[in-house]
Amino acid sequence: MEQLQDIDQLLTVETDNGVLFKICLGVALFFKGDQQQEKRQAVLEILADYRDLVGDQLTWTTNPSTGKWKKLEGFDSYITPFDWLPTYGAGQWQFVYHGGQRRSDADNHSFVVLGTGHNDNISYLYCQFPIDFFIEREQKLPALVQQWCEKLKPEHGYAGFWLGQSYGYEDTDEAIILEHKFGQRFPGIQINGFSTHSLNLHRGPKGVDWLTILSDQWLERLGGLDHVKTEMGELPVLEYNGGAILRAGPMPQFGDSEDPEVNAALADYRRVAAIIEPIRIKDHQGIHSTLSPSYRHEKRFDAQEYQAWLARFSPQGGER
Repeated sequence: MEQLQDIDQLLTVETDNGVLFKICLGVALFFKGDQQQEKRQAVLEILADYRDLVGDQLTWTTNPSTGKWKKLEGFDSYITPFDWLPTYGAGQWQFVYHGGQRRSDADNHSFVVLGTGHNDNISYLYCQFPIDFFIEREQKLPALVQQWCEKLKPEHGYAGFWLGQSYGYEDTDEAIILEHKFGQRFPGIQINGFSTHSLNLHRGPKGVDWLTILSDQWLERLGGLDHVKTEMGELPVLEYNGGAILRAGPMPQFGDSEDPEVNAALADYRRVAAIIEPIRIKDHQGIHSTLSPSYRHEKRFDAQEYQAWLARFSPQGGER
């Protein structure tokens, strides 16, 4: 618990613009068929689960028509996707919830869905929890993710420690530079760029996390479920109807490139990474916009840096 508190304090970054980053446990599910009623119903069932777990912590949402932020005085104080999504027509749809004090604040309570409405892109659902949320709970995160995968049948996904981002200041020079530095120092923390993921991850899974979710299609590309289970050895494989979840050890890990002993705890991540390497996406675009001229000497997750970061657990390592 002490290490969790130390990391939480280190990676919670508050500036004049509010909270830029918040460490959290995150779950991402990438799915197709966002125009299908059964997929939309599955999204709503997952949202209902999340609402029942942390709904009283959500303080902001967006207007489904305009995208403008709305302050919540309780989850049901403003129109919810349960009201409009079942009868929503064709095309893109999305909604956002989070628990920040200000509408732009990063927070460790959030639920975001984008149905892209395009067959060439992939839709996503992601949500976040405090890092200690499941410690005292009977149902742990792997079982919850397994339950959600059974409902949504995602193409792939992942869950573990994340660096939660601001809503509006994530593209500032300060946020970009810090996110790159945090990603390099703590390789166990997931660095996300969902707007770019939706354009890239129809071609393959992003990579390994504490929980790595693969549909039957991707498991077959790896030689089938039985082969993957053999490769996993003593590491757990949680099956569901449509795929399986590969679990990299008993607990999620942060790692620390400045502490070899802490980094050694990521051995299970590297083992899972070696198993999924044949299907991992290798040509993901960068997730960071260009820095202003005064910061041009600083590194960011451009395409080269991000592709190297995605390969950080791969057998050949991240080559720049």
